[in-house]
Amino acid sequence: MVEENKPVPGAADDGGVPDEKIQEAFERRKRRLLDERGGLNITSLMDAITIILFFIMISSTSDPLNIVQNARMQLATSTAEVRPSDDSIAILITRRTIVLDNKPVVQLNCTLDKAECTDQDFEQRNQCEKKPSDAICSKEFKFEVDKQDKEKGDPNSLVIEPLRKELDRVVKQQIAEDEALGRKFKGVVTLIADREVPFRVLMEVIYTAGKIGVKGKGGLSQFRFAIMKGGNE
Repeated sequence: MVEENKPVPGAADDGGVPDEKIQEAFERRKRRLLDERGGLNITSLMDAITIILFFIMISSTSDPLNIVQNARMQLATSTAEVRPSDDSIAILITRRTIVLDNKPVVQLNCTLDKAECTDQDFEQRNQCEKKPSDAICSKEFKFEVDKQDKEKGDPNSLVIEPLRKELDRVVKQQIAEDEALGRKFKGVVTLIADREVPFRVLMEVIYTAGKIGVKGKGGLSQFRFAIMKGGNE
């Protein structure tokens, strides 16, 4: 019987070139072709991921309903399922300040038994749902805007001057942005108020916002309130 000749690993093929040399040349050519055809660019991919992460961070922090509740800010509760969907200008009213565009623009005065309210008073008040028998639960917190922040220094005025000036700036900026993006300015305001804030302060904020507008381009004409969704007790 005649045995067939079997190739020996590492032996020379036709032309006397070892198999491993041929394989190395093939791999080099393959890598070169990938580079020429625009292979995966890791640097560009990392740039894209960074931009996406930055956009997500900005979106989450700019959400007007992303509210941290603490001693100075407690939202009223509701069982409503509807969540605001349109872009709007958010005005946050805590027990200490009125905030617009993430910037405090007006301080609120708070008194309890003719003394200035403290964070400890707020903390005790927050526990009234669990401990309604506490003495502080039957007391009235008085909140008001200082007269020096009212129009012409009149304590009875409904116009809050620092808020009016800042709203005017924000509205004009929003209108310019909407025009650049080809959108219509909707003039929607979302009020996010602490549950202790009295109607008088809310009325002053709404009245002040209602005076803001740009001739021929609209103003702030729609108002809605943000409340925390509660349980079904």
